[in-house]
Amino acid sequence: MKIIIFTNNSIRHKFVANSLAKVSDESLIISECNPNELNSLDSESPTLIDEHFKLRYETEQKFFSNNDYFEAKTLPIMYKEASLPYTFEVIKKFNPDMMFVFGASILKGPILSLLPQGRFINLHLGLSPYYRGSGTNFWPFVNKELEYVGSTILHLDEGIDTGDIICHVRPSIEYTDNVHSIGCKVIQESVKKLIDVMDFVDSGGTLNRIKQWEITNPKYYKKRDFNEEILKTYYANLNNGLIEHHIQNNKKPPKLIKNIHG
Repeated sequence: MKIIIFTNNSIRHKFVANSLAKVSDESLIISECNPNELNSLDSESPTLIDEHFKLRYETEQKFFSNNDYFEAKTLPIMYKEASLPYTFEVIKKFNPDMMFVFGASILKGPILSLLPQGRFINLHLGLSPYYRGSGTNFWPFVNKELEYVGSTILHLDEGIDTGDIICHVRPSIEYTDNVHSIGCKVIQESVKKLIDVMDFVDSGGTLNRIKQWEITNPKYYKKRDFNEEILKTYYANLNNGLIEHHIQNNKKPPKLIKNIHG
């Protein structure tokens, strides 16, 4: 199977792209290039936010070692250039059987119609329809709702995490975890499920297409909602036994989709 992966250029994105590329017959990685996450740490007095993202980087290095580079054919582009005519022509010429999106900007225009239904897949870190937008595995720590940590594998549409659901993925949570280690676990488990999706479609299977259901209190966050005061709330909750309370109570969301097909 020939695949394309739209992604970003951090170590977690390289891990996902490389993992999918290894099990495909041929792959093309389209990587949006953002400035290095650690640039702000060159300061002699890093902020709490700087230290938080440094810890994320260090945690990803431990979980996703040997993924410092993309290991397949790669087209580097600037942020939000994935829907430009040049990129479209490259994709059309490559003629993929499936396409995957993880961490890329919103795709628009004719690129969305290049493949038949069920072959353009989005990995959203967060459980839709409960949490959408940015930082969707961070905010459950702030809201004391660790049952909503996980990912959603979706059919891609023009919205933000609004596509029909294929399945949800949830990690195992241990007493020593934090938002970074749990986030890495979510990604590891999500990759396993994405490979299942690829194999199932390659064998002629039809994936779930479950419309997102209405809920009473959907949460949608933007990058600007994150600040130092919110980060202090996260650390306070963590230090006050948030993970222990979650493990002991084992609360779950009211509805999740576990399998990739009915």
